Amino acid sequence: MRNLYRKHQFVLSFACFALTVSTVFAQAIRGKVVDAGSGNGIPGATVVVAKSQTGTSADGDGNYTLKLAPGNYQLVVSFVGYTSVTVPVTVPASGEVTLSTKLQESQSSLSELVVIGSRAATARTNIQSAVPVDVITTKEMKSFAQVDVSQILNFVAPSFNSNRQTVTDGTDHIDPASLRGLGPDQTLVLVNGKRRHNTALININGSVGRGSVGTDMNVIPVAAVERVEVLRDGAAAQYGSDAIAGVINVVLKKNYEGLSASLMTGGSYSTMNYKAPLLGGGTIDKSQSLRDGKTFQFDITKGFRLGHRGSMTISGQIVDRERTNRSAEDNTPTIYLGASGGFPATTLVPVANRPALLAADQTLIDQRRYNRQNMVVGNSSARNYGVFLNGSVPINTKSEVYFSAGVTHRSGTGYGNNRIPVSRNQQPLAADGTLLYPDGFLPAIEATLDDQSLTLGYKTKLGQWNADLSNVYGRNSIRFDVLNSGNATLPSSNNQQTEFYAGTLKFNQNTTNLDLSRLYTNVKGLTSVNLAFGAEYRRDEYQIVAGELTSYSGASKTLPLAPLTVGGPSSGTTAAAPGAQVFPGYQPENELDKSRSNVSLYADVESEITRKWLVDLAGRFENYSDFGSKVTGKLATRYQFAEFFSLRGAISTGFRAPSLQQRYFNNTSTQFINGLPNNTLTVNNDSDIARKVIGVDALKPETSVNYTLGATSRIGRNFTITVDAYLIDIKDRILYSGQFSRTLLGFSATDYPGVNGVRFFANAANTQTKGLDIVATERLNLGKGRLTLSGAVNFNRTTVTAINPSAFINSTDNNEKRGGNPDNWPRTIFFDRSQVALLETGLPRSKFNLSAAYTVNRFDISLRTVRFGEVRNLTTADPYAINTTVTPNTYWNTQFARDASGNALLDQTFSPIWISDITVGYKLTKILNLQVGANNVFDVYPDQIYIDPRNAVGSLDYNSGRDLSNRGRFLFPSNQGGFNGRFLFARLSATL
Repeated sequence: MRNLYRKHQFVLSFACFALTVSTVFAQAIRGKVVDAGSGNGIPGATVVVAKSQTGTSADGDGNYTLKLAPGNYQLVVSFVGYTSVTVPVTVPASGEVTLSTKLQESQSSLSELVVIGSRAATARTNIQSAVPVDVITTKEMKSFAQVDVSQILNFVAPSFNSNRQTVTDGTDHIDPASLRGLGPDQTLVLVNGKRRHNTALININGSVGRGSVGTDMNVIPVAAVERVEVLRDGAAAQYGSDAIAGVINVVLKKNYEGLSASLMTGGSYSTMNYKAPLLGGGTIDKSQSLRDGKTFQFDITKGFRLGHRGSMTISGQIVDRERTNRSAEDNTPTIYLGASGGFPATTLVPVANRPALLAADQTLIDQRRYNRQNMVVGNSSARNYGVFLNGSVPINTKSEVYFSAGVTHRSGTGYGNNRIPVSRNQQPLAADGTLLYPDGFLPAIEATLDDQSLTLGYKTKLGQWNADLSNVYGRNSIRFDVLNSGNATLPSSNNQQTEFYAGTLKFNQNTTNLDLSRLYTNVKGLTSVNLAFGAEYRRDEYQIVAGELTSYSGASKTLPLAPLTVGGPSSGTTAAAPGAQVFPGYQPENELDKSRSNVSLYADVESEITRKWLVDLAGRFENYSDFGSKVTGKLATRYQFAEFFSLRGAISTGFRAPSLQQRYFNNTSTQFINGLPNNTLTVNNDSDIARKVIGVDALKPETSVNYTLGATSRIGRNFTITVDAYLIDIKDRILYSGQFSRTLLGFSATDYPGVNGVRFFANAANTQTKGLDIVATERLNLGKGRLTLSGAVNFNRTTVTAINPSAFINSTDNNEKRGGNPDNWPRTIFFDRSQVALLETGLPRSKFNLSAAYTVNRFDISLRTVRFGEVRNLTTADPYAINTTVTPNTYWNTQFARDASGNALLDQTFSPIWISDITVGYKLTKILNLQVGANNVFDVYPDQIYIDPRNAVGSLDYNSGRDLSNRGRFLFPSNQGGFNGRFLFARLSATL
């Protein structure tokens, strides 16, 4: 390996030396590219010799140097948002040439050029396109402190939501992302217009995106990104499966000259205020002064010339992020004595004896100095290393070879629920039979993610046709290790195993594309016709690799329950829980290696019927080796009624193929329900339990119909506004079921020991999503500087229109005739009210993005405020189900507190919040720029999660299932911009 590294280092050094020698004897052109309105330099402006790829980029002040051999040239000077100019120049045999250029803002200065959403070779601005597209540039992505692509988009793109989750196993490390309120797997991600592979992880915990498989955009270094295009419209007919909500296209930097780097450091400086219930009534105000979440980020980008006309851009990024913790105190009645998560049965401890039990337990708490803040609820720690390259080499005037590649390695640690000393079935024992962890333990999951990708392509002209042949390979793997844990079924020992390898998930994808297109002009009276068609072959592979034996094993073993008095005897015995606590490892019977292939054909006709009327018609046929064929289509149009006003609209059908992860994933996991652990068996749809007992069918594709209608307008030179309404109907959404108990499924005592319930994937529901997007931008001169204003609003509402149960789940024999609490009926369990809420109200129903950026001389300031609309939590148990078997009628679930109108207090709506950011920049020198700023400058937190006052510490009447706070430890919802408070940062950037 070392010799290989040295060889590569030598080749790279030699190439750089050769390129340097080739320009030693060239003459220099020096100049500055400036804004014609303000006179300020334009950093990053491109200066290229016409009809070649020889060129350079301007530095932080707009200055550039270009070395050329003596002769006559035409220089093309350009920058996004400005009108390009071509300037003639003569380079003499000796001496230098000084050439400064002024660029005028183009009519599309805030309507950036886009290529997504159309197969035409000519890019359009986002107010000329037939469907809505957002364009996020490098400058916007680097203006604030976010260092991950998905987190940047969360605060920039109005219809995009992505928030870090906590205590959700692997989902702690991969942010679920949503476009237009739909699932992470209903948005297709492209890189340079080519399909990006999914992650190996499937989300099975109670977060938004539950049951879905997304794409990890955070493996792409921000330094490698030129812009991000967000197509907000169904596009399965153009790009294939998954594009129900839209498409995100990440465009990597290309033809970059010079070197740029940045170093950022920051952390949370926050005061978290909250309330805790007091015994006897009322609340107590509490506060934590927090200094955590320290983040270090370094990135670098370097451009290289390959030969005379080729180029390659290499970008790398290092991110080291410390964990954050926003937890509160555990309000469980007892820590050392009694029972886990509540009081022992009254036969053991009558209600009258509970005060003595609490007093004895408090004695041990004081002696052991136990801290009831026993969890970590916040961002996981993470260390991320990524390198991406992107480039091309012309073969001749008509052909080029292009390539891109990326390698990312990330490791991080997230935490589960704390195992308190009284939770005896989860406690490993020392050799003398005492607890290995006498004060309990907080188990952790260390996830190691490796992601690689490689794109190779060839573009050429075949007569008048453009041809593009490409192959994309992507691989994602996630290894799970459990730390600070134990397997309670292992023999008692002073050398108990506390760290476990729990297994690995792997996903590979290879995609081959052939695309052909041709532009016809003046075809029988039409202004133009662009014809495109092509084919795609894709192969997916999914693997589960088992963990080590002790991570999942479960030999029969009984453990002593906690005593009821200090130094007293055990109150009984309990069966030891199998597997590593927090994450039982994948077992050999979970192991699999599954693959499938897909062949698709598409055709796309885009025509400017007149210069004012654009029409696009697309169709696609796809055939999957595992479920068959689908045909989708799309019709989009735009009509320009006047220079300042256009209408646009689209109608399309779409589909999303079941992922291999959804088809085949199976395991046993620990999921907490009402603060208590439950080992849950997830079965796939090929299992006998799913097919023969529950009766669910094999997964089939989700299908959709998408309608969009919008208007675009430009008023004056720089003010633009777009308004787009949408309606998305989806049938057969693939979702992760509720938990079916052992008893309901008829398991015997020897079936699946240690498993409390079963879940599975099914085409469970139909949904309808309605929404409205409004985006407005303005740029104007203010004093000696330039002010850029932008505003974006999204209103979104998803409704579950139907639930699709199997015959077993829906039969009256298993539901109405069963009687009892409807919460225990299969029909209710299949897709309960908490799961409906994740789809309908788990994400903000509205989002406002307002920003202003002002640049004057060496100073610039960026202000942004984002309003995350309300979200709503619902509990699994239905507080409103009426028990008609008793007189007078009452609620089945009487444990919930209610207001005067009978509304359950734990069905909670969280008010909208505003999160405001500020960044101030100053150019220290021509190459150095300093930024300082604050995200969430006003230290705003969402509304606090309701904690039932009867669950105050010391209460004699305790029930952890009365609220959704996980025994008082979870304080805030995660989907309104996070809950970490104020983040202060500084960034130093250099451009050479």
